[in-house]
Amino acid sequence: MKHKSLLIAFLVFCICLINLKLFAKTVPIPWVYSTVHIVNFSTATAGTGFLVMRQIDKDSSVVYLVSNKHILKPKSIERDDQNKEAIARVLLNREEDGQIKIKIINVTLRDKDGNDLWKGHTNPDVDVACLDFTSYISHNRTITKGLKIGFISEDRFATKEILEKYYVSVGDQIISLGYPLNLVEGGHSIPIARGGNISSWPTKPFKNLPIILIDSTMIRGSSGSPVFLPELPYTYTSEANLSIGVIRQAYLLGIQGQLIPDWRMIVQKTIEFGKPMQEIEVTDTANFGIIYTAEKISETIDMFGKARWTGTDTHLEKDK
Repeated sequence: MKHKSLLIAFLVFCICLINLKLFAKTVPIPWVYSTVHIVNFSTATAGTGFLVMRQIDKDSSVVYLVSNKHILKPKSIERDDQNKEAIARVLLNREEDGQIKIKIINVTLRDKDGNDLWKGHTNPDVDVACLDFTSYISHNRTITKGLKIGFISEDRFATKEILEKYYVSVGDQIISLGYPLNLVEGGHSIPIARGGNISSWPTKPFKNLPIILIDSTMIRGSSGSPVFLPELPYTYTSEANLSIGVIRQAYLLGIQGQLIPDWRMIVQKTIEFGKPMQEIEVTDTANFGIIYTAEKISETIDMFGKARWTGTDTHLEKDK
């Protein structure tokens, strides 16, 4: 009878876990709409970015576009350049007649006088950059009517304290949203989700760098993608014990940086007879990538001089 009772209890446990998983939203829908496609016209570079909201006082918030330095940084200014302006195209979404459609916004990375409006992390080894995006999507502290966008709030950043609190460890699942191969559907700009796992200890720098190693397929276009700890229908209360039914919210773990190559081959090919051969680089990845922690994103946002408010209310709301 004892074994039978244990079996019944185990079956009930499995059923509850399955049912809870059905109701658990892996990544909040607003975070999907926070993920955008970026084309830097200055460098002809494309990649992914996402929108982060920082509350700066009780009644106001600021929205930042977050990506990599190598995505947002314009090309160097030439001496004879009269107009030093650099522009990037950001693809958002809008809602029209119940349909989700692309919304194109051109943002200024560098003004005509050569002043950079984007900021990169002061550490050259941290490939994180931000741009104040508030004025592009709002007016009088309300979101422009018709935009279908979301934001990742800083209170959902997976800081070291959060990682330790929930016993996040090697092998835990991660999900990234982005535009690998610059795949944009066309009618709308909804990012593509990809899975993976944490490969290195998440609270300790890998090789003394402020990065976390992940086991995930990373290809061009994925740079700048947000990487999340998905929502779970349980919470670890210690390294070996979990509480079923106590949902662990989703958190932003960090931002994708560069992939790790396995090997690289340089091939010379004749493009046009009678002219020198051109080199073509072929690279195979190791299916490992690096991400910069969420705390490095906050440090980059700090460079804009608007300190984070410690309260919980937000004022930036959608225009009715």
